Amino acid sequence: MKSNLLQAWEENVEKSGKILVAVSGGADSVALLLSLHQAGYDSEALHCNFALRGLESDRDELFVRHLCRTNNIALSVKHFHTEAYARQHHVSIEMAARTLRYEWFEEMRQKRGAVAIAVGHHKDDQAETLLLNLIRGTGLRGLCGMSSHLAHIVRPLLGVSRSEIEEWLTAQGQDWIVDSTNLQADAAIRNRIRLEIIPALGQINPSVVNTLVDTSGRMREALKLYEKALASERTLIETGNSIDIQALKNSIAPQTIFHEILHERGFTTEQAEDIFRHLDGEPGHEWRSDKWRLLRDRGHLLWQRIDEEFTLAQQLLPLEGQVQITPSTKLIIRRQPRRADTQVSRHPLIATFDLEKLTLPLTVRSVRPHDRMKPFGMTGTRLLSDIMTDLKMSLFDKERQLVVLSGSDIVWLTGRRAAAGFEVDEKTRFILTLQLVLS
Repeated sequence: MKSNLLQAWEENVEKSGKILVAVSGGADSVALLLSLHQAGYDSEALHCNFALRGLESDRDELFVRHLCRTNNIALSVKHFHTEAYARQHHVSIEMAARTLRYEWFEEMRQKRGAVAIAVGHHKDDQAETLLLNLIRGTGLRGLCGMSSHLAHIVRPLLGVSRSEIEEWLTAQGQDWIVDSTNLQADAAIRNRIRLEIIPALGQINPSVVNTLVDTSGRMREALKLYEKALASERTLIETGNSIDIQALKNSIAPQTIFHEILHERGFTTEQAEDIFRHLDGEPGHEWRSDKWRLLRDRGHLLWQRIDEEFTLAQQLLPLEGQVQITPSTKLIIRRQPRRADTQVSRHPLIATFDLEKLTLPLTVRSVRPHDRMKPFGMTGTRLLSDIMTDLKMSLFDKERQLVVLSGSDIVWLTGRRAAAGFEVDEKTRFILTLQLVLS
């Protein structure tokens, strides 16, 4: 009769292609490697030496080397400067080790042409993960625990307990390494959960690990319904890079939906809660994540990627042709003699000028503080900031706004307003037309 470990493999990993197995030397990874090898998979071992525990780290590496040599299994070992990486990137040692490990795993997967990277997380790890997420604060996804398949990472032993793994190894006559830090209750939160909290819960419910794992399975089923409902609600709330605040408030679960939208763009739970509390504040307030800006505007929240911010320095314009102003904006410039049948366009993206009233060359740039112009049809000048406010432009629109200058005079707030004093009249002999094209 097949062992639980072999059954776990056959249920979770297809028997085609190379599998790379992460092997630390602990019971779970040793059992993972040997059960895979015995089942006839094309497998290789990967071992990380993070140089964090002195002689113990070297002991673990020697153990894994001996294990693989004894069983004729190919092995690759990588040494990391984990503490230096953590200092350089301002992250915890745990996060540094995780990042280094999985980056190397993916590098090796591509190099070896492997179909998957197998890691030894088991049923007890799943229960610990659920509790850890619950303690730290989590949404529904955190209660789902670890997935058996995620991209190229597979976890075939999630249905196998730690005790079953150790019993299987003992029956095989195979020893394993015990990481001393895993026995120290104060080494990490996860260790305290493993050594203190789960045993305490086990006094209330002896099957607490199975109960937690079963719960995570039900949460994964519930997540499918949740994501379907979320997608439906979001179609009523989001349009492009805009969130309709009133539609959000009218949704079935405003705060939950809002948290999901912001989480996708890198905002923390605390930020999402703060923004939600201030949805009805004055327009113009802004929040940022690492990659996104969120702006409260009139009845909407607007998104813009931080890498899309720009300020256009002054740029010369040719007298004819096309010129790319920004990645999403170009100008088409035409000059022509005026004839009796010449029609002057009134389209907002087209501006028409009397060529002989202009000071050449024309230039284009971003709006600057204190910029003024004399809008067509008015007698005096106005601040561009006031004009743009009257046009109900958002802060993002204002930042992207361009102006065309004749000498030092602003002749066109592009796509918005043309200036007085440069218009075509009955005395005009030559016309210059500027057409703004947005992509």
